[in-house]
Amino acid sequence: MLDINLVAVIMQAVAFILLVLFMAKFAFGPVGNAIDTRQKEITDTLEQIAADRRAMERTRSDYEQRLANIEAEAREHITGAVKQAQEEASLIITRAREEASTFKDRAVSEIEQERRKAIAEIRSEMSDLAVVAASKILEREINPAVHRELIGDFISQVGTRS
Repeated sequence: MLDINLVAVIMQAVAFILLVLFMAKFAFGPVGNAIDTRQKEITDTLEQIAADRRAMERTRSDYEQRLANIEAEAREHITGAVKQAQEEASLIITRAREEASTFKDRAVSEIEQERRKAIAEIRSEMSDLAVVAASKILEREINPAVHRELIGDFISQVGTRS
């Protein structure tokens, strides 16, 4: 049957146990410690990555908020500048209209004065011509002041009829 050497089996069992104890003390312990250390490093790295990601998200959110605030301020400044420009344009247009009205009124006034002056000159010349014509017609000397008065009355009557 089988020939089993009991002493050899016991020796091998004792050697195996000693080998396991030796390996546990000198090999499994340091290897287990190295595995535990590496696992802790990986866990710490993953936690640090998660913390960095949260910090990055907060920073990104802060930047987006700042950007939104800057855009809102820019819109407000642009709106204010446009409003101010419109007010200034309206003021300039109002001033230009006022100046144009003033120039127009002044021109109308000057034209009216010139018209009155021309009418007065024409009346004066007509009365002088009438005096000259009447003196030639009558061939005698006529008092120019009396005739001017008569001719002035005549011209006034003709002017009111026309």
